[in-house]
Amino acid sequence: MSRPTDPFGERQEPKRICVIGAGANGLATLKVLAEAPQVQSGEWVLVAYEERENVGGIWYPSPPTGNPPVTPLYDSLTTNLPHLTMAFPSFAFPPETPLFPNAAAVQKYLEDYAAHFDLLRYVRFRTRVDMALWDADDKVWYVTLSTGETREYDFVVVSNGHYRKPRYPNAPGLKSWLNSGRAIHAAWYRNPCEYIKFKKVIVVGGALSALDICWDMGGVTPLPVLHSIPPTLYLTGFSFPPDTPNYRKVARIEEYRDDGAVVLADGTTESDVDLVILATGYEISFPFLPQMKQGVPPLPPPLPGQLYNSTYHVFPLAHHLFPLQGPFPPTSIAFPGLPYRVAPFPVFEDQARAIAPAVDVVARTQLIMQEEETDDPLLIAKAWFRFATLEPFEYRAKLHAFAGKPYSTPDWEVEFWEKKVLLRVEWKSIEESGQAEEWLRGVGANGPEDWIELCRKVIRQSEERNEEKTRFETLP
Repeated sequence: MSRPTDPFGERQEPKRICVIGAGANGLATLKVLAEAPQVQSGEWVLVAYEERENVGGIWYPSPPTGNPPVTPLYDSLTTNLPHLTMAFPSFAFPPETPLFPNAAAVQKYLEDYAAHFDLLRYVRFRTRVDMALWDADDKVWYVTLSTGETREYDFVVVSNGHYRKPRYPNAPGLKSWLNSGRAIHAAWYRNPCEYIKFKKVIVVGGALSALDICWDMGGVTPLPVLHSIPPTLYLTGFSFPPDTPNYRKVARIEEYRDDGAVVLADGTTESDVDLVILATGYEISFPFLPQMKQGVPPLPPPLPGQLYNSTYHVFPLAHHLFPLQGPFPPTSIAFPGLPYRVAPFPVFEDQARAIAPAVDVVARTQLIMQEEETDDPLLIAKAWFRFATLEPFEYRAKLHAFAGKPYSTPDWEVEFWEKKVLLRVEWKSIEESGQAEEWLRGVGANGPEDWIELCRKVIRQSEERNEEKTRFETLP
């Protein structure tokens, strides 16, 4: 293929684009960019670097070795969204897939996505990006690889994910517990059988992974699993289950004592603790970008003069994608995949379509200050990528508008998003009853309408069950 020419007939070098990572985010970026006419004509050249031997990112399993492990994937993990709302808009899950697929099904789906769109030709496996330096004079990225090579790129897409570097609570005594092995981060957790020798286990965390681990451990240990929960919940429609013989909620741990006891926020003490599993999340981390400033940025206005990584958010970014301040020009790098409490796969494709680097970040700061009732920069950093219930759909509409693409959210997608917790709880009940296979028989053969009807059927069953429970409880 001959290189394109400028209006004066001179040959031009193609624009070189480097994608870091080949998980769901990186694959979506490759898929969308590969379809661009600039790639088809040879004006853009794509390459993705993936440190592992396969696509999939966190969905591709690995033993819990390394510090930290390459994936936090535990054996019982399923999606926390129905796959109808989680899937890439361009590629559906196969018929009769369980409504909330397990990790193996998601991994197979990502492999099929990569094969269907012929994306593997762009991926260089077993190659890690160790450093990416922007040279303002040359207007180029110098990307150093684990092979020892250094290559030049015009644009970098940072798709390395943000479930790698564990986040630890700042509690007195915890470091000693971690060093002794009495406490571990959930990044190393795989299945409850590994901890059958322990009597008293505490799981720390307020999100679904903590609850999954509590479910896993229930009945494995002779004593009830203790669930140390935070004072504030951010998941709409989510509440912790009631205490049972195998599960009991306790307050946040404020101190880890040397005698094997923990002091809780309500002043009580739990003694003879054998193990604490910290399902306390992960830091946003870009170890290959040394030019980013670490720490919590000052509140705007004015915008800070540098691009900050607070480990909770990256600021300031236009459209949650492009840097508005130095050292990187907005036309040189993008950070997709940072917002959470979104349906990730659709957002990944939408972000890959967005090219316009402009957004009113001051207005968002003021909105969060009002909603969170704080002007603390750290608290605002923590809330920055935490979208409100319907905000993901507004964000996707903006991305489509920037890309010049029409977009309208289907009613069913909003409905199932708002009822995702109800759907997940009811589907888990259906699976535990052994009826899931019957519910799934033939579903998907006629396209998305089958899955829409299945989700509504699950919702109806849950609502009918709750109505019956309410009538029973109100009987004299």
